[in-house]
Amino acid sequence: MKHTLKLHNGKPGMPVIFLIHGLGMNNYFWVDPQKCFVLGGLAPLTVFLAEGVEKTKNTISFGSVDPHIEGLWHCLRKAGFSLASWTQSQPLGPVQVAIDELKKAHDTVRNKWPGKSIYLIGHSRGGLIARRFLLEENPTDIEGLITICSPHAGTGMAKFSRYLKPAGVLLEKIIPGKSRATLTKALGRLSAFLQSPAIAELAPDSEFMASIQKPLPGEMRTLSFGGTSPALFQVIVSLPAGAPKTLKFPDLFAGVIPAGHLPRELTPGLGDALVSAESAKLAGGTHYNFPANHVKAAYDNKIHGIILDFFS
Repeated sequence: MKHTLKLHNGKPGMPVIFLIHGLGMNNYFWVDPQKCFVLGGLAPLTVFLAEGVEKTKNTISFGSVDPHIEGLWHCLRKAGFSLASWTQSQPLGPVQVAIDELKKAHDTVRNKWPGKSIYLIGHSRGGLIARRFLLEENPTDIEGLITICSPHAGTGMAKFSRYLKPAGVLLEKIIPGKSRATLTKALGRLSAFLQSPAIAELAPDSEFMASIQKPLPGEMRTLSFGGTSPALFQVIVSLPAGAPKTLKFPDLFAGVIPAGHLPRELTPGLGDALVSAESAKLAGGTHYNFPANHVKAAYDNKIHGIILDFFS
């Protein structure tokens, strides 16, 4: 734990904010998205933050990212908070492994800043890790929990894997041959991720999800955010002739998902591509929905502002 726990001393009198990353991520999620790799190391997290069309000689690109984009770690550090976060030893492993690591990390944080109040912020599965930890430990020094796009009622994203192969067949028809290997590898890793045991734990009817459907201890302050834009990423294909073609997820499923069967997670206005806005609501606290995808929500300046107000 001492090798992965990242700590920052803030101003005296300011609380400690403990950041907990989600499934398949690492500590860099909060600090530098360019160093946080996804899809088994195939691409940086910035593929989920890109918007514009960048000038590139590559056949396939994901677009450009705002160079001024800022992670929550930097936002909170500038505000004077003491900070803690760690890279989970098994980011795609069983949720209980991460919960046990959080217990040890909490002990370290409590010993470093004795007497200081602590707030937990979790993104995606990180919010559920925090929630289960609070139920198991009932720590008296933790005053609040903030979750960003966490599936408090579960998520059906494991079902998406069935559509990846037919979607890939459609994409192969328009992507130049030399780039198809990259596409096949990306879809294969995404499919493996969606079918992993860790994803199964997040299903609405899983034993783990049932175990956290209890009130949080004491007078715990809570705040939650959900995303309503399922545009998780885009693929820009440079064609031999004509303008580049932009394909957006989940639009590429339009030809393979039967009409009327689009999940809430993938429906504009209802989900962030992986979690529905309804599921992201933490009962008993204040909740906000924003037109952001599952990753962009954690980098949204307006969400950062609401979080800072929550601590004031």
